[in-house]
Amino acid sequence: MLKIEAIVRSSRLEQVKEQLEKIGFTTFSMYEVKLSGISHIQQAGKPGTYKRSAIIPKTKIEIICKERDEQKILDAISQGGKTGQVGDGLIYVYQISDLVKIKNGKTGEAVLL
Repeated sequence: MLKIEAIVRSSRLEQVKEQLEKIGFTTFSMYEVKLSGISHIQQAGKPGTYKRSAIIPKTKIEIICKERDEQKILDAISQGGKTGQVGDGLIYVYQISDLVKIKNGKTGEAVLL
């Protein structure tokens, strides 16, 4: 099992949601988050420099899935979130060792059915 986390532009959330729904993933968590960091700037004729970025609002999406679904989820998030501009976001993939449904005690992939 995997946990997929994506940080995307809040303005692209609806497009990401639509792409995930097209492939059958309608259940996932979403959170408003704020990012800050260092941005790489390319200026014509000058080596790249770095500047501190402002605090930027984004949306974090979390999905727990079977390993066989990984690529189609990554593709859906990428397609929905992509504008081609700096700041489109990142996707992280983690291994999940176990999952327990509190309601009935189901464990592992049985929870994902």
